Amino acid sequence: MQRRKFLASLGLATTSLLIEPKFSFSNFDNTTQLSISNIQEAINNSIPSRITRAQEQMKAAKIDLLFTLPGKNMTYLSKLRTGRSERLIALLLPQNGEPIVITPLFEESRLKKANSTIKTAPWEESESPYQLAVDIFKKLGVNRIGLEPSTDLNTYWKLRAIAPNNLELMDAEAIFTALRLQKSPEELAAIKYANQITLESIAGTHAALAVDKTELEVGAIVSQEMKKRGVSGGGLVQFGPSAALPHGGPSEVKLAKAMPVLIDVGCEVGGYASDITRTIFWGDSPSTKYKEIYNIVWQAQQAGVEAAKAGVECQEVDKAARNVIEKAGYGKYFTHRLGHGLGMDGHEFPYLVKGNSFKLQPGNVVTIEPGIYLPGEFGVRIEDVFLITEKGCEPLSQRVSTI
Repeated sequence: MQRRKFLASLGLATTSLLIEPKFSFSNFDNTTQLSISNIQEAINNSIPSRITRAQEQMKAAKIDLLFTLPGKNMTYLSKLRTGRSERLIALLLPQNGEPIVITPLFEESRLKKANSTIKTAPWEESESPYQLAVDIFKKLGVNRIGLEPSTDLNTYWKLRAIAPNNLELMDAEAIFTALRLQKSPEELAAIKYANQITLESIAGTHAALAVDKTELEVGAIVSQEMKKRGVSGGGLVQFGPSAALPHGGPSEVKLAKAMPVLIDVGCEVGGYASDITRTIFWGDSPSTKYKEIYNIVWQAQQAGVEAAKAGVECQEVDKAARNVIEKAGYGKYFTHRLGHGLGMDGHEFPYLVKGNSFKLQPGNVVTIEPGIYLPGEFGVRIEDVFLITEKGCEPLSQRVSTI
């Protein structure tokens, strides 16, 4: 599919978008009391504008039709949420006209219930959905087909085997990246709301900590706190030495007095993720070493925050935070990238990491999450979510202070 050539031709192999979308980053709606339901309604109402933007990107990339399998990208363009199986479901978006969903006939009514206006092309169990797709390509007169980036090889080969020779199957990752990279006001509202629920859930969990509770038990408390607030979610809970593993636990490790507790969790609101990490010293007053490490990590996050703004390369933000930890003598204990994009996926482009020269743009949402992990002792990570602006970055979660 000549992925590198395609990305390079679109400019996303380096630093630019196909077409930079324009949004206002004012409050979602100053007159609206935010709730999960009205955020979801606003996101659903934005689908037509997303389709228009996708078609503009397709014209710029000279792609005739997008072929999208179930997943976040399909939801982004249709609000449909359905799983993948051996029975093909695919959304076809032509450069001009309405999207069409290829679906098993017995699934059609379910999809229509989720989106009553979607146009469908049903197939019987005895028929080939891949042949149906190729027939639709021919009927629409399209030759350059952009495949959604998570399209599996099996689907590619089944289409390729029966498609005419003049039909090109291309990687459309750059288009979906461009569409989802800059967050709209309703997307920002969803992310911010999810972050607030996550912070409240972490606080509720901290209040329930007790000697001999296991990481698994505390993890269940986090999930229950989220459920109380109308969402599902969870993540990592790590005590003491377990917290020295950046993505370790939860396990049967039991909580004791004077033990660091690391909680890295998230949830979803309207299909958009949160991702927050908090580390506390539970019990007696923090040790001198814990205070030292915690404050170094906070200073590293602050350095990343001060570096992050539109026009700055992702790797430079990572470098700014990493320099703080290296100068303090703990560089080898900061073992992962500084952060990642956040949206419909908990981890998505852009990534704040050495080697990524992508320049941040207004409307990007990223985490900044430095950490220091001391094997056999403890680990500290502080993670918050930020909106990139022309002048800097704005927190989408309430930050902590030094201790």
